Amino acid sequence: MPQINPLSVNLADYDVIAIGTPTWWYTMAPAVLTFLTTNDFTGKTVIPFMTNGGWPGHVIKDMKDKCKGAAFAHEMQIQFDSMGKDHLETSEDVITEWIGQIKMEINK
Repeated sequence: MPQINPLSVNLADYDVIAIGTPTWWYTMAPAVLTFLTTNDFTGKTVIPFMTNGGWPGHVIKDMKDKCKGAAFAHEMQIQFDSMGKDHLETSEDVITEWIGQIKMEINK
């Protein structure tokens, strides 16, 4: 696993943590794997999201496997064109609605 810089915040200060990654050979990027395995998410709510070019793999499942003791909410897959044109396939409306749902839940 790659080395990553330490966080400038204390995760213990947060109840809800959004974690995103590109799909990297059907799973999460190596730096995200390092982050998940070197931090304690017990009692946290994790909002996992990932980007992909049409091949989501098993990213979300792998993220859940690494965040022992965490609850998961609002999982999101953001898809781009698989032809390498950087065209967003997931509509901006869907992404905006997803963010709105998260904000509503956090602000309860």
